[in-house]
Amino acid sequence: MTRSRNATAWILALAVRAVAAPAPASTPVKAPAHTVVVSTTSASPTATGLPAPKAPYWLKAYSTAPFEESWSATLSVNNLDADLPKVLKAITAAGGALTQNLDAFVSSKANHTQQLVLTVPRGQERALLKAWRRLGDLPTPQTRSPVSGLPADEVRAKIDRLMKERVERAADLAKLPVALELEDEVLEHLLLVESIAKDEDARIRIDLLVRQR
Repeated sequence: MTRSRNATAWILALAVRAVAAPAPASTPVKAPAHTVVVSTTSASPTATGLPAPKAPYWLKAYSTAPFEESWSATLSVNNLDADLPKVLKAITAAGGALTQNLDAFVSSKANHTQQLVLTVPRGQERALLKAWRRLGDLPTPQTRSPVSGLPADEVRAKIDRLMKERVERAADLAKLPVALELEDEVLEHLLLVESIAKDEDARIRIDLLVRQR
């Protein structure tokens, strides 16, 4: 009886191994020239072969630039030495300020040029341009908006989900300190992005080259 049971177990084991074993590779058959071969293998979703991130993508980078806009402009004046103080006075009158001391900016006595970098409160930039144009020629500045196009609804949705989970799953998160730290970092970043986007006192950064004609 024992031998019969052992034999039966041995046969079952062989059967299981046969079922589990991978099917032998078949010899590839070359398709005729007129035959269309359809591949059943799905293409890799990304160039690196990694799966595409699911929505929402929590590690998505958002701009935290503290300026709503950055401008680049060139002001041509008749006399650099005489007009530069007037340029600086116009900045102060508009509520603007240089980003560092005047002596720290690049200048050239030989070429009669002075580089300035300043910030001005939003809403005062037009008045500043008008004042500068009274001093010389100032073409329309080139502008870029690092915060423009920020998906505010997307950011707020992420913040709401994180805050809800922190309240409803506080006990579970307490057992997962690394996960909690990750959530803290993501939430801090999202709140910073949102606060910058809502900042009504955002300042415009202007790179200005003052040169003598």
